[in-house]
Amino acid sequence: MLALDHRQSFKKYVNPNNPDKATDAQIISVKREIIDSVSDLMSGALVDPDWGLPAMQNVAAPYLLCMEASGYTDAAGERNTELKYSGAEIKKMGAKGAKLLLYMNPWGTNVAHQVQVAKEAAKDASKAGLPFFLEIVTYGKEADGGRRGEAIMLSILALSDAGVVPDVYKLEYPGTPADCANITARLGKTPWILLTRGESYAIFRNQLRAAVQAGAVGFLAGRAVWQEIPEYPSGATREKFLQEVVRARFKEICEIVRLHS
Repeated sequence: MLALDHRQSFKKYVNPNNPDKATDAQIISVKREIIDSVSDLMSGALVDPDWGLPAMQNVAAPYLLCMEASGYTDAAGERNTELKYSGAEIKKMGAKGAKLLLYMNPWGTNVAHQVQVAKEAAKDASKAGLPFFLEIVTYGKEADGGRRGEAIMLSILALSDAGVVPDVYKLEYPGTPADCANITARLGKTPWILLTRGESYAIFRNQLRAAVQAGAVGFLAGRAVWQEIPEYPSGATREKFLQEVVRARFKEICEIVRLHS
């Protein structure tokens, strides 16, 4: 699946010199260009209601919509996820699934808050009859210092202890193939897919191969596929990048999943 639910952070890809000057029409246009380049290859997309959803018009593939507000609320140095959209609201917008981005520092002070947000979102998505995709993005000195696999595992344990079991986990690469295998074993029947977290394409490609060999079932790929788009102005150079680079990358990672999962 294609990940294109970026909101405020996406403005720098539209107007690198002055992101705040990026207009709604410009943002929608760039997102539409990216979507169109892989629309026949993807099994679905993750988009935002503001700009991604309008960019999905006339695209046959199903889409997930995000439930959280853009970014996070700072709480004494911790990152609190806040809900913005209900399951009923995004279902009315045509979503076939709900996604929640949950920032997690399992050694931090706001774990209970984050777990409660996830619990509420999971219940609300289920009430609307939507499959629930839970994205964990870890942070903090331990996670950033090479203990990401442990941070992800502790986050999953905190959520499962509270009864939060999503339909699909969307996770970062945890660090090693062994970490991937540990996550697969811990999740049991709950599938997980890999996110890119802004890695270069070459790095993500290798991470994906290791992850699917260790039990991941797919990907929701975002910036690793298209993040160089500001380097190509609109017109022939932009179209060449989309068709010869973005499309080729997406084909390749689809093939990695097909061959190794």
